[in-house]
Amino acid sequence: MDSDAEMMARHAALLARFAEQAASLAEDLCAAALAAETAEEKQAFSLAFHRMGRALRQTLALEARLRRDKDRAGREDRIEAVRVEKARTEARRGHLKGTVERLIWTEQENLDADDLVERLDCLLEAEAGVEGFLAEDPQTQIVRLCKILGLDPPPQGEVSPKVTKGVEAPDDEEDYWRSSA
Repeated sequence: MDSDAEMMARHAALLARFAEQAASLAEDLCAAALAAETAEEKQAFSLAFHRMGRALRQTLALEARLRRDKDRAGREDRIEAVRVEKARTEARRGHLKGTVERLIWTEQENLDADDLVERLDCLLEAEAGVEGFLAEDPQTQIVRLCKILGLDPPPQGEVSPKVTKGVEAPDDEEDYWRSSA
């Protein structure tokens, strides 16, 4: 079965060919109408010319619509990709923040915890803006953040099992806190 792109290319080629044929036939009908000797012949050729002109206009309009639809679909795909990337980034940030913030509140018994949480927010803001943020292993990110903040990182494997390099957002928030505690 043809892919959508192959089908669109085939349709575009057929429309272009028909447009050329319609234009050529319209020229011939115009010439015939101008050369007609009787009023009936002139009227018949003029009507045929009018109909061919309408078919040509509709073909050209359809070609333009197909191009606009293709462009719109491309824009929508790019917008959706950006939206998905943003959602994945926010989910990763949320996971990293939750994991490291729990360590902060567990390890810090004094008032430094608020300052560390604030520093963590700044670090996550900076890290999320770096290309490759989602490609990096979440455990590696947690260890790095802990080292920067002067915390002991969690033992290997204690990060939520739902965290992957793909989508790490859990289905519901309660599962998230239960699985990453």
